Amino acid sequence: MNTELIRLARKAAKDFADADGYSQASQLINALCDELEADAVTNSTLTGATLLPKGLAYRVIAKHIFRAHRMHKGEKVLILLADDLGEAEKLAMTAFGTSNVLVRRLAPFADPQIYEV
Repeated sequence: MNTELIRLARKAAKDFADADGYSQASQLINALCDELEADAVTNSTLTGATLLPKGLAYRVIAKHIFRAHRMHKGEKVLILLADDLGEAEKLAMTAFGTSNVLVRRLAPFADPQIYEV
């Protein structure tokens, strides 16, 4: 959000409010500024104050993706989202109904969009 632009628009709205015949213009400017500020708050809440470069964002996401399977070969594989290995192991034990599980973080390739499962 361009806070300087909104500050200047609010100043102009104040000046219009004091001038004869321009009170509606003042109200419109203030209403638009209110909308811009509300959108900026919503967008910063949804997307975060700063955006990471795409490659780095993929690496950050991948740190929370784990692969899990039972110790036995040929069993199904689960992909888990967790903050750390301990949480991922608990999720895998719950999902499989046993403590006999293997869990590991996904292994990245050179390309941040490709991970070995």
